[in-house]
Amino acid sequence: MQTSQLLIIGNGFDLHCGLKSTYKDFFQNRILDTLNESFGVIQIKADVSGFWENLLVQYYKAFGNINYNWCDIETIIKETIITMICDNKNFLNNVLENVRSGKSPYDINTNNPVYDFLYRYCMVKCKLILHEMRIFGGDKIYSLLIDNILQQLHAFEARFCRYIKDCIVDFRNGKKLNSEYIVNAMNLLANLTGFNNIQCKNIDDIIECHEELSLEKSQNVYNHIWQEKHQLLKRFDNLRSVNILSFNYTSLFDILEVESPCLYSNVHGKLCMDKCDGNCTHSNVIFGIDDTVIQAQYENSEIHKFSKTYRKMLNANVDNCILPSKDKPLKIKFYGHSLSEADYSYFQSIFDYYNIYENNNVSLMFYYSKGYEQTDEVYRLINTYGKTLSNKDQGKNLTHKLLLENRLKIVEIP
Repeated sequence: MQTSQLLIIGNGFDLHCGLKSTYKDFFQNRILDTLNESFGVIQIKADVSGFWENLLVQYYKAFGNINYNWCDIETIIKETIITMICDNKNFLNNVLENVRSGKSPYDINTNNPVYDFLYRYCMVKCKLILHEMRIFGGDKIYSLLIDNILQQLHAFEARFCRYIKDCIVDFRNGKKLNSEYIVNAMNLLANLTGFNNIQCKNIDDIIECHEELSLEKSQNVYNHIWQEKHQLLKRFDNLRSVNILSFNYTSLFDILEVESPCLYSNVHGKLCMDKCDGNCTHSNVIFGIDDTVIQAQYENSEIHKFSKTYRKMLNANVDNCILPSKDKPLKIKFYGHSLSEADYSYFQSIFDYYNIYENNNVSLMFYYSKGYEQTDEVYRLINTYGKTLSNKDQGKNLTHKLLLENRLKIVEIP
């Protein structure tokens, strides 16, 4: 019986293939203006505006020179929303009280640029709601303010979508693709899935072009039009036994405009491949807070709007993952994923679905590139999952059991 594969990839996959897809790359390329470090000038680009863009600059001012992940967008979203609307709304109650008492936003100065910016922004928006929209009820003001922050997040996601897309496709030159990234990605995909005999040197090794005669009926007259078609070369048919669960926003076969030989699901949305002259209106890229964080700590009625799970549920264009059958031997492979707690809910669901403790047909393989070893993260993931098992004794020996049965491996990618 053929062994199925579920390949789970994170941003390390795209980085390995030469794509500058980190939040830090995006921030420095599209948001932060050229710095004059000697004069301490830190500012946003002239053509950039928006709540989240400006907030990132404040994080850079506060934490850019110390060991803090100041450009981790999703952590910043979590910290911001928790500050604003949790803890009995103390923050927003204070903002509204200051607005009603006539204080200026610039009366606020705590020497914390992040907090000061957030406070001033909320004061300005609350004042606008009070005086221009004639809405005075506190709960209504809170809801409108949160909706504004969420709309700003949509625009921010669209900006990120455009940035990644510009790294892959040059629309100025007839939609020219970043061939280096694509070739590297196909070769890495072949290595991870065990088809090492497939190695590409250029895009022609991946797709073939042929011309088909088509007929177009226009005003009762048939016109002969030659159309160029693309399809994946036959040697990639073996990828049909592979399902790919991607935590990236890139979708390799969509970029190539070919039919995917495997199920390729993007967990948090993917790039639209349209040319964007202004704001991208077709992007379904999702930034947000992991649902387990919200369920574990907060019951606020507003914070769920920033949950990845909630936003994915609202977004009909986001791919839904269809997992391989439970009745066949399966290898679950990981590469380029940080295995952070933010995505544990996905891994727990997958491990539950396949009952990895008792199902000897399922094995786990964690691939890494030299210099990016993650033994500690793998150990933490398996042990954290073990604590969710109803039989606590089984949970405690899960890692040992997987190793003993040769169902857990950590492998360096060639």
